[in-house]
Amino acid sequence: MPTLVDLPELAVAPRGDNRLVLGDNLLALEALALSHAGAVRCAYVDPPYNTGNALEHYPDDREHAAWLAMMRARLRVLLPLLAPNGVLVAQTDRTESAYLKVLLDELMGRECYITTVAVRMSGTTGFKIEHTDRRIVKNTEYIHVYSRRLELVEKAFEETRAFDDHYCLLLSPDRRRFGRLVADTEVEACFAALDLRPTNANLPVLYDGSSRFRAFVAAQADRVVRSHTAPGPARQAAARGALWSGEPPGGDDVVQAEYAGSLYHLRRTRSGVDQLIPIALKMQRVDCAGGPDRVALTNILGDWWDGFHRDMGNVEHEGGVAFKASKKPERLLRRVLRMFTEPGDLVLDPFGGSGTTAAVAHKMGRRWITIESGDHGLSHLLPRLRSVAEGADPTGVTAATGWAGGGGFGVCRVEGG
Repeated sequence: MPTLVDLPELAVAPRGDNRLVLGDNLLALEALALSHAGAVRCAYVDPPYNTGNALEHYPDDREHAAWLAMMRARLRVLLPLLAPNGVLVAQTDRTESAYLKVLLDELMGRECYITTVAVRMSGTTGFKIEHTDRRIVKNTEYIHVYSRRLELVEKAFEETRAFDDHYCLLLSPDRRRFGRLVADTEVEACFAALDLRPTNANLPVLYDGSSRFRAFVAAQADRVVRSHTAPGPARQAAARGALWSGEPPGGDDVVQAEYAGSLYHLRRTRSGVDQLIPIALKMQRVDCAGGPDRVALTNILGDWWDGFHRDMGNVEHEGGVAFKASKKPERLLRRVLRMFTEPGDLVLDPFGGSGTTAAVAHKMGRRWITIESGDHGLSHLLPRLRSVAEGADPTGVTAATGWAGGGGFGVCRVEGG
């Protein structure tokens, strides 16, 4: 039976489960089977894509059946390590993506399949354009998500400039009246700066083209509203005449009422009662490449994740280690871990690569185990993770997470088997 032997001379203030494992990942997973069965909240599996290339740090040209056999053996040992609500996230490109999904269907069960996310990882520019006559350019990679009992920790959002012109009303500062958004003095100035007519139909054009207007919407998000049918209790109260005392308000008046613990802003209409819904409900924090999160107008993310191709131009510098052709942006791993884990959860990466998963997990307060068999376990992962623990890595998601250093990790080697 394989065992893990500590290398204390390489450790950095070892604490808890944080561990860099050096050696064959199949043997390492077997060694973890007894101590960590059912303990892993998220396993991020980022194997060689089998593209047919001989890469600098590892071969990527196995025969297809051999690649499948390699993955089957490792997944069989890995799956029992998942917690009951654990999530397996497996990223590949088009080369083996379909085959990996069939393999996961077989080993974990089709009923555990959640989704496949398409991630835009590159643009159609530069060198790729020169070869479009011979092949269709690859822009997308695929993330298969499996779980026996998925508990989505956090929804993901993406910024949008597609302003909905239904949000064409503006509550007064005291929330007792409303008026037209386009009639506000600041908004009129934004229109004038772009030489646009101040109409509701032009609000989307204004939002897309005016950073000043976008800042106004963000600052006044709880006052920028749209009208929508009021909830049933409000309509029933209005019908009984119990919604307001005395004469019903009219015109631009607003009444505040609470139902089931939620505060509603209501207006009288010819047909009854409407509620005024703030655009603040669509304003969320979004992760930005190379900087802190910021509040923006968003759409909820589905299974198409755009924008990570913009990270790839700088990804070589993340963590202070270069890893050609295989490195993932820290921002991508942060999104995955935000969706599927909470602080303190254990994250496992059996194909450690350049150490991105462990680095991001550490910065986000997750526990982690990462495994790497190549020489870059010492030349890349170890210095990168030491830099993270010491607070000396300003790259990646450091600013977004507010990371300033702390914690540590152990280092061990696989023996036996």
